Amino acid sequence: MAKSENPLDVYRRQQRKKELKKNKNARIKARDEKVAATRAIDEVRAEISLLERKRDKLFGKDDNEGDADEDKSGGLDSNETKKLERLRKELKIVTAASARRKELHEQAQREKELQLIAAQKTVEGVQKLNESKYSVLERYASVYYDEMMNPFGAPPPGKPKTYWSDSEKKTSTMNARMAVVPSQLQQKFNEEMKKQGHTDVGNKQDALDRKRRWDERGPGMQHNQQQFSNQRMVHGQMMRAPPPPPP
Repeated sequence: MAKSENPLDVYRRQQRKKELKKNKNARIKARDEKVAATRAIDEVRAEISLLERKRDKLFGKDDNEGDADEDKSGGLDSNETKKLERLRKELKIVTAASARRKELHEQAQREKELQLIAAQKTVEGVQKLNESKYSVLERYASVYYDEMMNPFGAPPPGKPKTYWSDSEKKTSTMNARMAVVPSQLQQKFNEEMKKQGHTDVGNKQDALDRKRRWDERGPGMQHNQQQFSNQRMVHGQMMRAPPPPPP
């Protein structure tokens, strides 16, 4: 009479098998997620093509033949055959992940466009949109600024953004880094900046003016700053060109 097996041992083996299967599936899922996030489609295709060319060359398969022998290992060893199968699976994973990312990007773009259209239907939405589009400096330094008609300094349709480059409104520029708030708008500009929590407005504006004047000095000043470029430092000593020999 056969000895009956302990039911508790049977239960433990079944639970162990379930645990091993669960851990294996978790490792496969983690590996697939890593592949989807890090691998590129062209990279995987190149590796597949390399192994397939090696297989076809050693197996003696003509490149013009069909794919009847595609699943045959040919001249590949067992590791290379497993790698080829894995790469084909990775290609499917990467292709699906790329399509998913593209779909999410298009969905985000559509949602952004819908939010933009909805914001343009209300005065508050238009104001928030303009506030995010134009900085305080760009508003008050814009040549198109008007307190009532154009408080954000937006350029007319088809016109580029243009700013005053001096406080007397004599010259203009399209470079936002060279923008200067006119003197008659300086007080409003300072008040608006303080509302946004900027306490060192005057210092920042002075720094911008100094930088603008420095940039306008041109290559002449740069040449003066490099007047010692011909000197050489040798063993910690400043060496100059030797004097000419005596006649």
